[in-house]
Amino acid sequence: MPRRQGATYVATPLAALLLAICANSAHAGSTSIGGSVTFERMPDDFDASKSTDWELDASHTFDNHFIIGAAVKYYDTSSSPDHNTNVQGSIGYTHDFGTFALTGSTGIGQHFISSDDSTSFTYYFFTIAADIPISSTIVWNAVSLRYRNAFDTANDYNTPEVATGVTLRLDEHNSVSLRLERDWKDEVPSYTAVELGYKYRF
Repeated sequence: MPRRQGATYVATPLAALLLAICANSAHAGSTSIGGSVTFERMPDDFDASKSTDWELDASHTFDNHFIIGAAVKYYDTSSSPDHNTNVQGSIGYTHDFGTFALTGSTGIGQHFISSDDSTSFTYYFFTIAADIPISSTIVWNAVSLRYRNAFDTANDYNTPEVATGVTLRLDEHNSVSLRLERDWKDEVPSYTAVELGYKYRF
């Protein structure tokens, strides 16, 4: 699929998803917008940088606990002119068991590659996360698991991730988070990362 055609194929439903998030923000449920920066370190040398990633995201959680979301993530590879961008949308569901909350989601995205000899491709992903409230202001994001792969496996995007972290609720609307991540590619460790995030909920 040509790069421009692939971008249109994914960008159109994602634009509709973002409009749906904004439209539903005035109805039941809650909407969150946020951003994060991730510092990727080499898998066998935490002192060595692999990439710095920047992400913007938005989501709407309905009163029936279903979630729709969209995100754009930019990957700036260290010591290289290459950079990549992911644009994706998702749908999920969360259930609060009282002592912890479990959230699962699935979605599709488009991976854009800066290299002239490369083309963009479409991928899919599944996530599941468990969050445990420690107090009224602190939530332990105990575990987050992701499976991600390209629809065409020739694009070599088998990139699972496991993460853990903590979220600090500053007030009713604002929160900050810290996550530790470990990623693999084709069953080989790809990087260890530290992510700093911020969300505004309304």
